[in-house]
Amino acid sequence: MAGNHYLASIDIGTEKIALLVADKEDNGHLRIIGHNICSSEGVRKGSLYSIDSLSRVLTKLIEKTQKSFDLDLARVRVNISDTHLTCTDGKGKVSINEAVTLQDLDSVLESAMAMSTPTNKEKLHIIKKKFTIDESVVVDNPMDMEAEVLESKVHIVTVSSSSVRNIENCLKQSELEVEKIVLNPIAKSQAVLTQEEKNSGICLVDMGAGVTSYSVFHEEGIVRSGVIGIGGDEVTQEIADAFDTSLEEAKRLKEIYGSAKSSSLNEEKFIDFNQSTNKGEHQLSSLELSEVIEGAYRDIFVLLKNELKHHNLEGIIKSGFVLCGGASEINSIEELVRDFFSKRVKIGQIQRSRISGLETILTDYMYTGAIGLLLHEGDLSKSEFIMSSNGNGVIGKLKKAIVGNF
Repeated sequence: MAGNHYLASIDIGTEKIALLVADKEDNGHLRIIGHNICSSEGVRKGSLYSIDSLSRVLTKLIEKTQKSFDLDLARVRVNISDTHLTCTDGKGKVSINEAVTLQDLDSVLESAMAMSTPTNKEKLHIIKKKFTIDESVVVDNPMDMEAEVLESKVHIVTVSSSSVRNIENCLKQSELEVEKIVLNPIAKSQAVLTQEEKNSGICLVDMGAGVTSYSVFHEEGIVRSGVIGIGGDEVTQEIADAFDTSLEEAKRLKEIYGSAKSSSLNEEKFIDFNQSTNKGEHQLSSLELSEVIEGAYRDIFVLLKNELKHHNLEGIIKSGFVLCGGASEINSIEELVRDFFSKRVKIGQIQRSRISGLETILTDYMYTGAIGLLLHEGDLSKSEFIMSSNGNGVIGKLKKAIVGNF
């Protein structure tokens, strides 16, 4: 039977919940040894609104997984998607006496993280960017380097405290302890982006059923994260409204016959479908269907483009866009995004260098978030710094206070 040293992750979405369990080998490689998926309840637009409903679903999912794979789960990593998240860069600056010491690192990071937060918010991620020596030399690790002035920059992600408490209480009802909570797009970036892509400037767009999340990465690391309050469900609703169908029928039309770019259709076909108010036989044109779908997706990308423009991010996205999430699993979505943003675009694929398992799991978009949670190593890594022996410095405090494996 598996013990608590195994890593477990639960990706909670608007439509589905995915659970993965992995064995961590001596070299740090992860091997997936358990998996399961089920429909989601108690979640609307990525946010939890019914702890009891979600807890019941989670309990059944966990029990089924433990029985199927002979596992004993106690602690899990879980995602969060918060439309009220904020992202801020904190900056610190200290004077140095000859060479950088651990105390200097403590001081400069303490200064960078000193940003106050409203009473209804809390810091979820504190992600180290680069250090700067003497206002000119950018380094990853300044320990023992000669300097007069040391500066640091961190990326601080804050989320609603109630969202965090709701997730913790939900898992507690399912008799699980939260190991860490990770912002959804940050988790998925671990699964589908290479460090080279992050360094060169890239935007990861996670298109879920309820919301569309994005994260922009550049040389210094993550630059911006955000959530747009619409996703694939709005596309389904547009189809239902346009052709007077049920949401279930609209979803069927989207998934089987849908295309995100009408001009990419090779030929026009006529599709049988059912209306809600008129029960007779009906047909619609594949071109008309595609035009409705394209319009709905363009509405999402207009909002995304406005976000990127508002935060002056368009210029740094040199490597284009990587798409993931269920709403990106539609024909011609890459062509639409390429045309809309005039940038390179691709569908995200799992990076295989750190994780292995069944091919059906590694290629299933529904498990991408859960895989990213397994791969998430934390926001500051002790391999980069020398930790103070008593754990009372900033690095030691971070071990206790923020998301991360130290």
